[in-house]
Amino acid sequence: MTPKKQKALLALLTQPTKEKAATAAGITSKTLRGYLAEADFQAEYKRAFSGLVEDATRQAQQAIAPALSTLREIVEDGEENAQARIYAARSLLEYSLKLTESTDILNRLDELGAVHIMKSVL
Repeated sequence: MTPKKQKALLALLTQPTKEKAATAAGITSKTLRGYLAEADFQAEYKRAFSGLVEDATRQAQQAIAPALSTLREIVEDGEENAQARIYAARSLLEYSLKLTESTDILNRLDELGAVHIMKSVL
């Protein structure tokens, strides 16, 4: 990948619009559209974007435990404002249910995958 294409790729990952990405990369919007039409550039962009999403997901996952601990502290603090305690309790319940559902779905998908593998082996 050429240095101009690398600069365009970085700009696409950091700028809010394609027009601003083109400007940041020092190219025209037409040139950027041309890059995006190339299979190699498109594949590299998707790979880089996936990496950003994975990094953001990891950061969010790392923040779950401290956030839940903070909410729990608010719920358990009898001197905290009642409205804040109710809001924290509601948030804890909502997030706990979502995490439970997600875990159950992932476990079920794992089970289905194992069943599919067993059937294909037999």
